Amino acid sequence: MSRPTIPGAVRRMLIRASAGLSDRPVRFVVLGGALAVTLGLHLFVGDPRLAFATVPVVFLAGLAGGRRSPLTISVIAAVGHAAVDVALGVSSTELVGIAVRSAVLPAVAVVGMAGQYTERQRGEAVHRSVVEDPITGLLNVRAFYEELAGLRHSGVPFTVLLADIRGMRALNEQYGHPTGTEAMRALAHVLRRETGPDTRASRLGSDEVAVALVGEDRDRIRALIDGIIERLHGEQVTLPDGQNFEVHAAYGIARFPEDGDTVVGVLREADHAKERAKQEGLDKAGMADGAVF
Repeated sequence: MSRPTIPGAVRRMLIRASAGLSDRPVRFVVLGGALAVTLGLHLFVGDPRLAFATVPVVFLAGLAGGRRSPLTISVIAAVGHAAVDVALGVSSTELVGIAVRSAVLPAVAVVGMAGQYTERQRGEAVHRSVVEDPITGLLNVRAFYEELAGLRHSGVPFTVLLADIRGMRALNEQYGHPTGTEAMRALAHVLRRETGPDTRASRLGSDEVAVALVGEDRDRIRALIDGIIERLHGEQVTLPDGQNFEVHAAYGIARFPEDGDTVVGVLREADHAKERAKQEGLDKAGMADGAVF
């Protein structure tokens, strides 16, 4: 018996088919039914080569996902077909082929699992390229606006926090944009750690980031900014001349729907609050109602 191969066209067809098997009950019904059909044909016709009709089924099981189910299905297929061969009677010359087939089926399942992992990684990479800023890993402007629009459409209250790095222009002019990029990455890193991994955060410009916080009250926002300022002091950027650059920012805060009934309106109020904070010095935060702390 020769080792089975899966042509490229069949492989692509199976990859598309696996997308419809994400639901576990559906996956087991479809794959279990296909396995039963191949076992039935093997038993009815009596030709051991028909066992290789299980190869696409096992490969599809690997593509459909899961860590144990593809191997479980492949082992059931290998044992089931071997049992049919024994029931039909096999010659000594066929034993080697049956042993090879029994080893090939789990191997095909592993190949399918590897293909599923590769497809998932590729899909995630494509998604990141569409929604993420490549420098900070935060959402890009378009994706951030879509997130805010979704919250507004659902009537979910949220707070927008703008952070504007101070001295970014001078930093870029004196040391080059790579150094300014490191300062932006430091701010993005701190925002992630302080606000959590699921926070909607975006890089809006070369020196500005924005964070959308759902259901956050003013007291929580004040505590959050205090934490960001404290952590930023520990995220110093090493300059080309060996000196350290302390990252400081001005902050602006506005809430939906109290401070604006549109996404643009809330962002505008947060920007105005940030400009007032700039006038008060480093690491100051302004509220849409005029308060600065």
